[in-house]
Amino acid sequence: MTNDARRDDSARTLRSVTFSTRDLGTREGRDAWARALDSTYCEMDLDWGEPRGRFDGELTGKQFGDLFVTTVTADPHTVVRTPASISSDERAHYLLCVVTAGHVHIRQDGRVSTLDGGAFAFLDPARPFVFRSDARFSQLVIRAPREALDSRLAIHDGSTITAQAISSNSGTGSIVSTFLQSIATLESDIVSRAAQSLSLSTLDMLVTSMNTELARTDRPTELRARHLHSYQTQLESTLHDPNVSLTDAAHATGMSLRYVQNLFRDIGTTPSAWLASHRLERARRLLTESDITVQEVSEASGFRDVSHFSRTFRKQFGMSPGRYRSASAGS
Repeated sequence: MTNDARRDDSARTLRSVTFSTRDLGTREGRDAWARALDSTYCEMDLDWGEPRGRFDGELTGKQFGDLFVTTVTADPHTVVRTPASISSDERAHYLLCVVTAGHVHIRQDGRVSTLDGGAFAFLDPARPFVFRSDARFSQLVIRAPREALDSRLAIHDGSTITAQAISSNSGTGSIVSTFLQSIATLESDIVSRAAQSLSLSTLDMLVTSMNTELARTDRPTELRARHLHSYQTQLESTLHDPNVSLTDAAHATGMSLRYVQNLFRDIGTTPSAWLASHRLERARRLLTESDITVQEVSEASGFRDVSHFSRTFRKQFGMSPGRYRSASAGS
């Protein structure tokens, strides 16, 4: 990589980058690829799928006015933006992914999209996301300044646009995808003369295509309801496990805990209160519909300690778990 990839923000100010794992061994190549992604985009965790297989990846990029345009070709792998990496990393940009060969799956803010054939979507490094490829792929990744896009879209929360796939098959998506791909092939002399004005035009075109897509899809209230349902479903699937935190569940659904808390505020509660009530409801059903012990009910409902479970249950239902079971059986 030009000037070497480093785990700091200064590397993301480079005017150009060229990197390949071609001449590196398996472990060395993977380590170097991780550093390249960190220094070019943002800090991310990587999963290789095939732990002992060789990994081939190439990345080239150049500054284009306010944008940094990169071309990536790589073997299958998964990258995950975690809460830990977010807290220790800058978040001044959006990432726009334009998949030109193969297909990839992205997940953020409760949405899951598949990109292929020139389709594109934004990812926001300010919140958790997952990017997964199951086969070799090629894409453009454009690093766009957050402030410039937010002001054009008139949004305060990037979750409105993230993982929202824009097809290249028709309409504005086709025009924008073709234009984005042409940027990567422009000659250096053209780039140096017209890059700034063209980059501003690019941002305007992206906003037009995104606004068109947002107008076509769910209204914001419906979108938030879908996000809330996705998170609630995730919590319900792990009600039995006291080790799964609210943050873990948010991470699993590609949302930040802060955004999740805002979603629950819409329905007048908090994630922790909702989780507690659903654990107690599961316990109540198990007491009336099964013959497992109170200890087993406690464990199956995600309580670490049966004494704490009994106190919490009594506070909610006015009697101990044992008495509740007896009363239900006699009614």
